[in-house]
Amino acid sequence: MIDKKTVPQKIKMMVTVVDRGKGERIVALCRAAECTYNLIALGHGTANSEILGILGLGETDKDIVISIVTEDKVKGLLGMLTDEMQLKKSGRGIAFTIDINGVDSRRGYEFLSGLWGKGWEFDGK
Repeated sequence: MIDKKTVPQKIKMMVTVVDRGKGERIVALCRAAECTYNLIALGHGTANSEILGILGLGETDKDIVISIVTEDKVKGLLGMLTDEMQLKKSGRGIAFTIDINGVDSRRGYEFLSGLWGKGWEFDGK
């Protein structure tokens, strides 16, 4: 059970770009880490084959996965994604986070951070 006076965690938007078809694996890893909000968008790069060869990229069709992650999970999740998807190898993909500085309502924060319906209560401090 979550302490009713828990200080809210900061939340971040994690963006992962991988070759088409690998987005579902990213979402599965994020769900295993209890990230409740994940979206896969289809992307298509515009680089020509010469530039792709220089960068070591094979195809231009990409999955762009957008996930909402609480700050305490970011380091572990990025490490897991880097290992599982071999993101350190050239052309395998990229993952990064962006701070979400404000959410307009308590309910919106609860939904995005995965606390909705779990007994969490913000005391306003």
